[in-house]
Amino acid sequence: MMKILMTIIIIISIIKVVNAEKITFQNLIIQNAWIKDAPINHPTTSGYLTIQNKGEIDDTLINVSSSIASKTEIHQIKMEEEIIKMRPLSDGLIIPAGSTVDLKPGSFHLMFINLKTQMIPAQTHPINLTFLHAGTIAINAVVNHSKNINQSHSEKHAH
Repeated sequence: MMKILMTIIIIISIIKVVNAEKITFQNLIIQNAWIKDAPINHPTTSGYLTIQNKGEIDDTLINVSSSIASKTEIHQIKMEEEIIKMRPLSDGLIIPAGSTVDLKPGSFHLMFINLKTQMIPAQTHPINLTFLHAGTIAINAVVNHSKNINQSHSEKHAH
């Protein structure tokens, strides 16, 4: 019975991610927002989304916040001397004019630090995104089951 219930939750989670909200905000299109689930009492998790800039000037994602965590940061993962390192982007994430930026596993992502609630697949949580030019918008992100995700980057990175 538990296996059937978990399968149903995973299917609902996948459907919600596939049908994720597409939000147009100023010259930006924000879509496919999701959060990786986390084990019970785990202090952190990551979030992902796609941002398309249809405008003629670059914009920058300068701040992210959410009620699910004490602190939220914009991070980048990159390889340095054969070691995968994750670092916060203190100056924000540039969204070039006419381009799309994917925040995805193993690349740019949101980092939710000191989680205040359990991340349960298929639940949705609000995230506030603040852009240098466009301003602030609240979006919803669905929690996706981590077994659907390639987690190899999280096993080898250094902060």
